Amino acid sequence: MPIVAANPPASNPITTVVPSATGTPNSVTVFGGYEFVSIQGAGLIATYAINSSSQKPAATYSTPCMDPSGMVATSVNGANVLAAICFDAGALFTLTIAADGSLHALGSLGGLDAPYPGIALDGTNLYVPLFGGSAANGAVAQISLANPASPVLVGTVMLASPSPGQHVNGVSLAAAAGYIYAVSGSESQPLSSSSSIQVISEGSMALVGAPLVVPHAPQQMVIAGSVGYVTLFDELAVEAIDISNPAKIQSIATVSLASCHPIPVAATNSEAYVGCYGEGTVVRLNIANPAQMAAIRTIPGIQAPQDMAISNGLLLVTDASPGGALYTVNLSGL
Repeated sequence: MPIVAANPPASNPITTVVPSATGTPNSVTVFGGYEFVSIQGAGLIATYAINSSSQKPAATYSTPCMDPSGMVATSVNGANVLAAICFDAGALFTLTIAADGSLHALGSLGGLDAPYPGIALDGTNLYVPLFGGSAANGAVAQISLANPASPVLVGTVMLASPSPGQHVNGVSLAAAAGYIYAVSGSESQPLSSSSSIQVISEGSMALVGAPLVVPHAPQQMVIAGSVGYVTLFDELAVEAIDISNPAKIQSIATVSLASCHPIPVAATNSEAYVGCYGEGTVVRLNIANPAQMAAIRTIPGIQAPQDMAISNGLLLVTDASPGGALYTVNLSGL
């Protein structure tokens, strides 16, 4: 039976900002007390200083493309660096993060085929899902940021078809313990058996084990401990996957969500937050026991959730609509 979650207390503090009157917020990441949001259609990355009760504009950076999407931030050799994907330009660009949160051009790498937002960082290696085309499967690219001023494409691995003749796409990635977990969507028939989660060894950049078939339209994956949590848009559900043996990942359980078409997911060791895109809500899940996941409540009024992150007790969510907002939810109020 679908689980119906209760509403949160009315006093729960949610703050919003609108990064662009016309652009569409896509991805959000946090570094050093600042949050960064990419804005598609406007070609911008907006910076906000955040605390538990406010988001204050700090800077705006004009990107070298119109559709910046996935972003990661890290420190490399003492320099604070943000790396972002340009979907429309098929490129990666790197920026330095100044003490005031402003961004400054650093380096770039082109030649990426349809890079999707769901990128993952492990150390100084960045992993980018490549969606693929009508005649070729999607892939995963490994890019070294060891010298962030000169990113280097280290290697690429093509995703596998779960069954002969099925065409698959690279959608989203998660990294853990030397492995990359690739969410691979597909429109090939039968739809019930063409989408999958695939595992890549970071060291060899080769596929490990066989694809784990999941229901149609998987979206994003987050890892907490030895468990991955995958949102299933058409299934209105979240699936927990045991990744303790990367060569043989397997399903643990699936929880149905009432009236929730989930896209983004973020997690701690005991809770997960799932954005319901069409419904304009976020569902809070208890995942202390992955075999018995349970919805705790819903957080209403968060429109078109596309991406999310958790930082210092705050849940950050982007609203993927023109003129959409960036939401900050203080989780201590739930």
